[in-house]
Amino acid sequence: MIFITGCGQKQANMNEPAADGQFHYENRDLGFGLVLPEDFIYYQTQRTSNSGYTDLEFFVPTRDTDYEQSVPGYAKPIVVRIFDNESEWKKQENQTTDTNFKRVGEKNGKVYTLIFWETIPADWRQTWDENYKQELINNFKTP
Repeated sequence: MIFITGCGQKQANMNEPAADGQFHYENRDLGFGLVLPEDFIYYQTQRTSNSGYTDLEFFVPTRDTDYEQSVPGYAKPIVVRIFDNESEWKKQENQTTDTNFKRVGEKNGKVYTLIFWETIPADWRQTWDENYKQELINNFKTP
């Protein structure tokens, strides 16, 4: 009998940054992965299901007490919205509300989109810019 060790892929601990300093978030159930910058330390997620789509909301700590917070002490910089199919995405795309979702991938008939916060908390303004946002988009994967 021969046992081979070290050949499998090591499961990343999403609560700790990887060797590159970033958090490698993976959601197998929803079929996507996202590399989050080291600034996302202590991030939290919340999943909600709706008719035609599922949202996964990412929350990061904030000290900005003037910022409107749905979760005390946290701000919501990213929502990943996964549409059940192309026609659900088309319905959303044609509506006048929530049209800021950016399509970032497709897999198994599902459409993956991202939306970012419109108002940035004071303690994130030095960090968050268009390049930061583009890095998040570039690091979205549907393996």
